[in-house]
Amino acid sequence: MISKPFRVVAVLLAVLAIPAGVTLAGQVILPGTSPFTAGTPIRAAEVNAAFTAVKTAVDDNAARITALEAALAARQGYHSIQVGTDANASVDETWIDVPGTALPVTLGAPSNVRYQLFARVYNYGAAAGTTTSCSVRIVQDTAGTPLNAIFPATMGDWNSVLVGGDGQPGNDKQVALGGLVSLPAGDYVFKAQVVRHTKASANSGNCSIFRWSFSRAQLFVDLVP
Repeated sequence: MISKPFRVVAVLLAVLAIPAGVTLAGQVILPGTSPFTAGTPIRAAEVNAAFTAVKTAVDDNAARITALEAALAARQGYHSIQVGTDANASVDETWIDVPGTALPVTLGAPSNVRYQLFARVYNYGAAAGTTTSCSVRIVQDTAGTPLNAIFPATMGDWNSVLVGGDGQPGNDKQVALGGLVSLPAGDYVFKAQVVRHTKASANSGNCSIFRWSFSRAQLFVDLVP
């Protein structure tokens, strides 16, 4: 049997046994209906069972916190934005980099990469009523390797035929690319590119992404679990 004063001390010790800084995500469920009842004796087995319940709950919460911290550490984000210079694709089938969008990233292990690209493409310098064929994509290195090995089918690259003439409907269109790919460990340089495609009836202008705040390209790359 354990005396009443020791009963109070045992409860206090159980509370102090919880490590500082540990957030309790769940309840501590003590064994029995009420192991510590005023005016009644308790047994060592009951105290031990109560300590075991507290330890189990604390260990469970510590494991949850560790898993959450690991997940947050594994999730890294990168962002680039076009600044300073316009991108003007004026030679058919020649992809050009969009200035300022390059994102150097080193993957220490195989990783899942979520990407997003937003921009606005213009048919620049074209005569009214004519058309120009343009595309935009994301590449993963300075050699211009598409982000996905079977690009553009899976990647879903943006392409469109734009009409000519400043201020004409269809003279410019918004680009929105997004997806998820798995990449092996290695060094990468993700960046946006734009191209003007060969067209049966000759293109009349450039495929341009301007540096203006409302049209410039923005590239987002996130490493996700």
